[in-house]
Amino acid sequence: MSTVLIIEPRSSGRELVTRAHELGHTVIVLSSATGPGQDQGKADRVITADTFDRAAALDLIRALHAESPLDAVLPGFEHFVSLAAHASAALGLPGIAPDGVEPLRHKHRMRRALDAAGLDQPRYRIVSGARSAAAAYAELGPVCVVKPVDQSGSLDVRRVGSGAEAVGAFRKALRSGRGNGSRGLGLVLVEEYVQGPEYSVEGYVEDGRVHVLAITEKILGAEPHFVEVGHIVPARLEARTARLIRSYTVRVLEAVALGIGPFHAELRMSARGPLLMEVAARLPGDRIPDLLRLACGHDLYEIMLRCYLGLPNPAPAGRRTGTRAGIRYFLRPGLDTYREFRVDPVIESDPRVREIGVLLPPGSALPDPGSSAGRLGYVLAAGASYWETAGVLRRAERAVTFS
Repeated sequence: MSTVLIIEPRSSGRELVTRAHELGHTVIVLSSATGPGQDQGKADRVITADTFDRAAALDLIRALHAESPLDAVLPGFEHFVSLAAHASAALGLPGIAPDGVEPLRHKHRMRRALDAAGLDQPRYRIVSGARSAAAAYAELGPVCVVKPVDQSGSLDVRRVGSGAEAVGAFRKALRSGRGNGSRGLGLVLVEEYVQGPEYSVEGYVEDGRVHVLAITEKILGAEPHFVEVGHIVPARLEARTARLIRSYTVRVLEAVALGIGPFHAELRMSARGPLLMEVAARLPGDRIPDLLRLACGHDLYEIMLRCYLGLPNPAPAGRRTGTRAGIRYFLRPGLDTYREFRVDPVIESDPRVREIGVLLPPGSALPDPGSSAGRLGYVLAAGASYWETAGVLRRAERAVTFS
């Protein structure tokens, strides 16, 4: 089979390594020695490198290719979409065009691309100082959202209701992600707060055509944070709403000019229609690809591999059942640590429950629950209907205790 290089597999990128191995590919992982997720599972070879040093990483990738030709270079996490794009171009392999990667990686450039395409979206301002952050709040308030331009996992995204809160959130967002090798861009977004249910759209682009595979319903934690605490695939939607979301997402993908591979677009259904929160050229996180396989039969891991290997994907099959798959994450605000994780035996033995696990082991110092890093554990379930799956997830949330 083929040899694939996966850069910094984290979140769904780890399962991508496993799936590539299962499909018979030789898997090489390029990863920082100090980054999270160093257990790379089914990788045939793990190479340590500073993946934030683009020039050095590209030199290393070229050397690997000269030693034994690579057939594909894939990003294993959102922060490395740009590096994978430049590496693929340098080696003459299928990939995202390097000169078009910025709107797919940086949220302020994404906003500008949608403006240029004439698409409706939340009003926004790009700010670089406390004074401009306060002025943006005064213009867009009384409620706004402040977010970093280059982070993921809801890190340092905050709803604010005053100028002072906007300035405080700006300062935190400006520092967001520093210390992991990223220097940051010195920019922050202040955006209109959009009311309405939140969804994500999962799919891929191949030969210039956008394929929407499913719409995911999001379950969010308490504001002022926007932590995703659950997902159900596919969402329960009226046909007209689903058509609006699909059509809008296709126009978003055209605006940001994604030419290849998977996408994950997050939006809210507002009174004036769907409005984009963000879009990424990568696999969705939070086990959504696994939910997609369980509920709809679409293997987004294999689809991504085939896209980057230059292999055609079969036309997506239509969904014929009412099966829904979902995941629920456990947040316990105010808990500093815990010693024991308990699950009600009734939930543990429920055949619709596929997995229950912890993300932060007993004895851990628990981080602030204001981002996905603060989630303690999860339950993954699949049922014959939306209501069945949603009910199992709700009961599991009550049946799990951390003490």
